[in-house]
Amino acid sequence: QGGGVAALMVAELEQIAQSEDLGLAYSASIEFWKPTPLGKLRTEPSIARKGRRSSVLTNRVNVSGKQTASATVCFIRGSECADVVEPEIQPLDPGKIEPIAPRTAPHGGPWLMDNFEVRPAPDGTIWFSHKDELVPGMTPLASVLGPADWTHGLARPKSPILADPNVNLQIALSRHPIGKFIGIRPKTTWTKAGIALGEGALLDEAGPIGRVAMSAVLVPLGGG
Repeated sequence: QGGGVAALMVAELEQIAQSEDLGLAYSASIEFWKPTPLGKLRTEPSIARKGRRSSVLTNRVNVSGKQTASATVCFIRGSECADVVEPEIQPLDPGKIEPIAPRTAPHGGPWLMDNFEVRPAPDGTIWFSHKDELVPGMTPLASVLGPADWTHGLARPKSPILADPNVNLQIALSRHPIGKFIGIRPKTTWTKAGIALGEGALLDEAGPIGRVAMSAVLVPLGGG
């Protein structure tokens, strides 16, 4: 799944930014060029721009010399803005919601959903928690990408039965997540042109943290 590939690329960039004191990652733009197969991957991280307040880092994944995905991440150094009034924190407790039974992949094999506990809340929020780190030393923005990659599929209709691979993934955060749960309030727009827009609010245990959006291609299950 794209969320795992995205987390790999972004976690590497977050680690580089920390070592270079470039600030924290607040937005990411991921492009999925083609499916990334299981096997040995090569990443190519780089600092595209190093600025006083904001910096841009890029990464890409290659398999056998062919690029399969790319990432552009914006890092920002914070500064004190004493006159800004932040929204009040409204603590949530998704741990009290019972997790649902694990969802199996349509193809019958392993997939990224196997790594999550999923808890649907009465208000429509779907809460995710990682069972294991997707990459060693999971970083803040990278921890959001795995759950966020499911956004378009969380609000999909039950009929017709379609495959809906997303071709990109866009994330913007106002702050980094607190706690182990990432929540998504999804909304998906489906069109007869065979294209879907997935979007949603991102939350943690203290309330909203940002937004997610992606474009998806709708095809009959097993089709191309």
